[in-house]
Amino acid sequence: MIKRVSMVRRREDLSHDEFVTYWLGPHAEIAKEMPGARAYIVNVARDPEAAGWDGFAEVWFDSVEAAEAAFASEPFASRIRADRPKFVGEQVIFFVDEIAVIEPSENG
Repeated sequence: MIKRVSMVRRREDLSHDEFVTYWLGPHAEIAKEMPGARAYIVNVARDPEAAGWDGFAEVWFDSVEAAEAAFASEPFASRIRADRPKFVGEQVIFFVDEIAVIEPSENG
């Protein structure tokens, strides 16, 4: 399993709340159609000014190749590329390997 992480900062003309509403609404609806995705997790910053980012998203795939294929597949690729400028001002994307030092408990 591999994770594609996207650090995101909102467009300057949007408030944090407006950004989050769009991210979890219209954008998430498009993301749900992502081919091959095992999970899509949105992490919203509680204090974006202190963090320097509004949040980050994790998309889980079987491999880097599966992720690259998903983001190249049509019509998904065109839809997601056209949607990002509607709310994202800046984005940094990278792949990570998760290494759990303390496993989450069933109770959270």
